[in-house]
Amino acid sequence: MNVSIEERFMSAYDQFADPIFRFCYAQIGQREVALDLMQETFSRVWKYLADGHRIDEMRPFLYRTARNALIDYTRRPVAQSLDALLASGFDVADNYASDPHVSAQAAEVIRYISKLEEPYREVVALRFVDDLMPREIARIIGENENTVSVRITRGMQKLRESMK
Repeated sequence: MNVSIEERFMSAYDQFADPIFRFCYAQIGQREVALDLMQETFSRVWKYLADGHRIDEMRPFLYRTARNALIDYTRRPVAQSLDALLASGFDVADNYASDPHVSAQAAEVIRYISKLEEPYREVVALRFVDDLMPREIARIIGENENTVSVRITRGMQKLRESMK
């Protein structure tokens, strides 16, 4: 039985809207911007499908699209990157603390993750906030799986050190 584009898209939206929002929120730290980026991600995916393209694996494609939307957002002249916000004293976890969907313990972990340097912050967030496997992360960020695994391991070492 063939599934229509609309059904496949709606199923993906139902299944991945919250994780994509969390991914954007962890990177940007602003609820409204994260919602906009999540919607932008699904708009881009809908256009891609409507243009007749095929998506073999929806989850990695959505994360890759969200990552690209985040990159586009941070390149806008009026946008501030997470690093610039952190340097100015902004704390991502403060925004999580007021979100009823995020526990206090999760907000604390996110606070530490947000302070990791790149390239560790992104892979650790994808692995432990969004529960993606290294293979999926590698497809999202365009690196090989071994590189991703090493970054996760080193990022976790840095995270443990900072939490002591």
